[in-house]
Amino acid sequence: MPIYEVVSGQVILSKRQEFFRLHSEILLPIMKEIKIRPKLMMFTEIGRYGRFVDVYTYENLTDYESKTNILLAHPEIESYYQKIGEAVMGSIQIEIMRDLPYASDWVNNNER
Repeated sequence: MPIYEVVSGQVILSKRQEFFRLHSEILLPIMKEIKIRPKLMMFTEIGRYGRFVDVYTYENLTDYESKTNILLAHPEIESYYQKIGEAVMGSIQIEIMRDLPYASDWVNNNER
């Protein structure tokens, strides 16, 4: 059963373009190299403006742990975290989630 890493935070308005640059030019290429698969990447435009939510898919907790260890050992990641920390208000939240037991009956099956 897959699990999902849900990463979210609030981008500082004046740092929005820097956040986008760091995220797309540094983090995502590193994750692609490690084979961490993004499932969803969103950014609010109405409501709590500037909130981002990324969802990454893993086969299981062992896969998550293994890939996270590789990510944290990557030579560019510490610099990335330092720079992205200057573009985000407060801290970045990370949660591990799984599908609801009945999700497969409802998700993407609304045309039955």
